[in-house]
Amino acid sequence: MKKILLTSIFVLSVITVKAQSSISYDDIYFTNLYGKEFFGNDAEKPNYRISNKLIPNKGWVLDAYWWGGIQFETRNSVKLKSRYGTVYVSETGNTGVNTEDPQHTLDVHGDFRVTSNNNYFFYNGAGDLKLSYQTRGTGGRAIVHDTGNTLSLNYDNDFTGGTRIGNTFLVKGDNASLQGKLEAKEIKVTLTPTADFVFAEDYDLPKLEDVEKHIKEKKHLPEIAPAKQMEKEGVNVGEFQIKLLQKIEELTLYTIEQNKKIKIQEEEIELLKKQMNLNNQKNR
Repeated sequence: MKKILLTSIFVLSVITVKAQSSISYDDIYFTNLYGKEFFGNDAEKPNYRISNKLIPNKGWVLDAYWWGGIQFETRNSVKLKSRYGTVYVSETGNTGVNTEDPQHTLDVHGDFRVTSNNNYFFYNGAGDLKLSYQTRGTGGRAIVHDTGNTLSLNYDNDFTGGTRIGNTFLVKGDNASLQGKLEAKEIKVTLTPTADFVFAEDYDLPKLEDVEKHIKEKKHLPEIAPAKQMEKEGVNVGEFQIKLLQKIEELTLYTIEQNKKIKIQEEEIELLKKQMNLNNQKNR
């Protein structure tokens, strides 16, 4: 009886082992990872592998390769985490880099760069944004600095201060040129000194005779550029406004002086009238 029982157990064990060692066309077990039974060709082995590999300066890593790609699908989130960073895909489909709570389609915490050939978009993670492009023989850069909230644009790889916006606005160094109309609710120009020096006690107010002579000879006010020069070189708004203010203040001083003279003349006329009235009364 014992012999029959042992023989039966042995036969069942052999059948089980053979069933487990067989491979179907739907599954390839790790014991047959290269698919020899499936493909029947040892040459396919390099196309299908999972192994460990020694990478210089990094150590041993998991090396996986599968001809035709790898598909990984889950109903929940996916997290790939290393010692120094995380890539996380949430259930909503948002992807986070170094964050497991992505709020947008792509949510990056830290610096990142998007590049193609010589074009790139770079954010350093500290408020500075850089954009560089090289297309159709031209190039340029745009840099946004969080410090001081400044924006610097560059055109044609001339980073000495050249900026072009469209075809009408050009900034070169400290100068800006606009080929068109400028509309704004408010423009503030800061420039020192102002023209209040005209009211100083030691200011040498030009004589009106000299101003008249200059106008007759030059056809423009003293210290004001002639029309042809303005047309050729343009006008510095800040400096021009101060010059105009200077002339207004000078004109104010002329007016004050003339008002004093007029008052004196009025007083003299009044005295003459009184004198004439007295003389008329005596002669009656």
